[in-house]
Amino acid sequence: MFHAEFELTNHCNTRCLHCPHETMSRPKGRLSRKTFETVVGKIRRFCGGERYSLSFSGMGEPLLHPEIFGFIRSVSSEARTSFASNGSALTEENVRRLIESGLDEIYLSFNGADPATYERMMGGLKFERALHNLRRAIALTAGTRLKISANISITKANRHQLTEITELLQHEGMAQPSYAMAHTRGGNLRDPEVVDTPPIPTSVTHCEVVRNTLFIDWRGKVLICDHDLHAEHTLGDLVDESLETIQERRQKLIDQGVHFKICGICSDVLKMGTDLFTDLRSGTLRDWIYDVYRKDKEEALLPDGTPNQVWLYKLYEKENRVHRMVNGLLKRNKLLEAEFHEAQETITRLNRQARASAARVEELAQLALERESRIHDLDAERKKNRSFKTWKLVRCEAITRRWWTKLKASRL
Repeated sequence: MFHAEFELTNHCNTRCLHCPHETMSRPKGRLSRKTFETVVGKIRRFCGGERYSLSFSGMGEPLLHPEIFGFIRSVSSEARTSFASNGSALTEENVRRLIESGLDEIYLSFNGADPATYERMMGGLKFERALHNLRRAIALTAGTRLKISANISITKANRHQLTEITELLQHEGMAQPSYAMAHTRGGNLRDPEVVDTPPIPTSVTHCEVVRNTLFIDWRGKVLICDHDLHAEHTLGDLVDESLETIQERRQKLIDQGVHFKICGICSDVLKMGTDLFTDLRSGTLRDWIYDVYRKDKEEALLPDGTPNQVWLYKLYEKENRVHRMVNGLLKRNKLLEAEFHEAQETITRLNRQARASAARVEELAQLALERESRIHDLDAERKKNRSFKTWKLVRCEAITRRWWTKLKASRL
């Protein structure tokens, strides 16, 4: 499904700890109705009647745009719609209007389990007000199309509370939240007291964000991603150019890789995608990030390991070479994934053969039914013929001939 992030505004009413909004130098403003209709019209034509996805997020708070409800309503019948919000404007009236507009999902940033942590992370928003807005939104959207989800941005300031934040949100009736490691936002956030996420390996030159999301700012300009706070890398202008032309430029980046300066210093883990393994049985990136910081009161050392595996781990740890053990396990995982993939191909092939055999059996059964029907018809025709008087005469003649033949033979 085609997906675009369409920025309604880059004005914001907070200064979140993990967001470099104040460093942004590209012009600030709000999306106009004319630009919206022009861009959406080109997306419709590009998708050719197929359903598409629009996220009305960006570098601002979407609910600060007074026309957000009309924008959503005009595309809700043909697109999946969503946006990220700090929750400050989730009043009862706004939630009801969003439901009526046909919005599908709100990703609510909720980054603390107590007033001190939350208010430090969320740039001055009040914890109690945010919690009240959250509870009301969940109650109002129950049984409607609109889903309220949560996203937790993990920084050095709140990661000690990750378990408590998760439990708080789940207690309020929310599903498992998403977790995002705070990152440099294209090199625009560099405070070591906020973010210490490891850099992305230099071998990663392709970006899953560029692959999966077309970012359109409030002016209709297409940037490589929302981290381009200075609009240094523009793919085109959807007000003046066709989406097909811009998609061609984007495809070159997808094929050749991104080599811009901001990409080289970006530590957004989404650049590598969210699937750590080829199958999801081992968990997604979200699951593993949570596992790093979750709290367990009585966590045993390697509770799923055998005694010799635990002993071996301690040996690696003593020699400060745990990474070698991990690498060995990753190699084993690759072998298991290859075997699993081969087994899947075998199952697919056998299923294909089973379907072909079932089709042949059905074909033979149909032939048998047709033959049985033909035999039935012939038998009915035979019985019908026997009912005719001429048949009786023919039969009588045949009997007479046999009698006469025997009589002549006996005289001889």
